[in-house]
Amino acid sequence: MASVTYRLIDKVGMPHVVEFIMQQLSAFDTSELDWLKLLPLRKSTLLHGECTFPGETPERGASYGYRIRASVNVLMRPPFTYQHWARIPSTKSPQGWVSGEHTFRFRDLEECAVHTLSHECFHFLSNSRQIDLKDSEANANWWGDQWLDTYRKLVDKGGQIRLFC
Repeated sequence: MASVTYRLIDKVGMPHVVEFIMQQLSAFDTSELDWLKLLPLRKSTLLHGECTFPGETPERGASYGYRIRASVNVLMRPPFTYQHWARIPSTKSPQGWVSGEHTFRFRDLEECAVHTLSHECFHFLSNSRQIDLKDSEANANWWGDQWLDTYRKLVDKGGQIRLFC
């Protein structure tokens, strides 16, 4: 894995989730990424994520790069479901799908964290023009699904990453 230049913050205690995301990002240029944070969520919702694009803080006049933050509600119990935009298959659309509401289901909070971080990574990668996909919520969730599928193949049911398959 290439040298990581961004700051990693895991306040939830899911090191293998963060390690997986770092591994996935290693194929891309992360030199403009300031940080990646995984935080606990203290609201009544399951998850929240945000990718802040480069800019300048008005109060300090300091420039900053991309910032990825995902929060999961560590106090919630199953079922772990979330309604959001997704690619819905459609024969009427030239691209083969339309954007529509979908229920996402996660086996545990780690899967929720992987999907949320992956979703926000998509916004970073699309906005920084490292991938050729429109920056939309449906595409971000499709990207999250792809990375989550990869994660599921790498992780045992007990939550341990299989390093040697």
